[in-house]
Amino acid sequence: MEEGRTPGFLPPEPAGPEPELGPAPGAPPSYQPPAGAAPPASPGWQQQPPPGYRTPHAREPDNGPAVAGFVLSLVGGSLLILSVGFSSLVSVGLSIAGIIYSRKGRDLVTSGHTRKNGGLAQAGFVIGIVSLVLAVLATLAWIAILVVALTDDSFRNDLQDKYDSGQSVSAALRLGATTLRVAAHLLV
Repeated sequence: MEEGRTPGFLPPEPAGPEPELGPAPGAPPSYQPPAGAAPPASPGWQQQPPPGYRTPHAREPDNGPAVAGFVLSLVGGSLLILSVGFSSLVSVGLSIAGIIYSRKGRDLVTSGHTRKNGGLAQAGFVIGIVSLVLAVLATLAWIAILVVALTDDSFRNDLQDKYDSGQSVSAALRLGATTLRVAAHLLV
């Protein structure tokens, strides 16, 4: 054995061109057009897909306005409920923005631009309208309470007495009950 060589390993083969490979044994013959058939005159000989058809490789466009409208409407309504109407003005703005974006998302679906999130756009639109109506009612109720508080001395004195006595929880409950009575009186 020669010195410096490891037993069982051969030196690498020199680089060269790859050999020509023919058809695999047993493979069907490749397609040959019939004798006398002319090749197509132009590369546009293939039939074009119908309008609106998307190939399997084409990516469906996203529907960001539908998602944004749903989120804005949901946040507007949730904020209104969680803050017991204190955020009514913010909820009005969020609900209006949610309605606008949901409408844009719904228009993208109906125009055929995308098929994504059509249901989300519809839900955002409905939630936005409900949130807007509730926020407007809450805003009107707070305006009515403010007007009554500024013009009615007995209401203001009762409110002052309730808070000065140190019974903040019962005062808050009484304030809520008074608010409901005032709102019911204004609606009737």
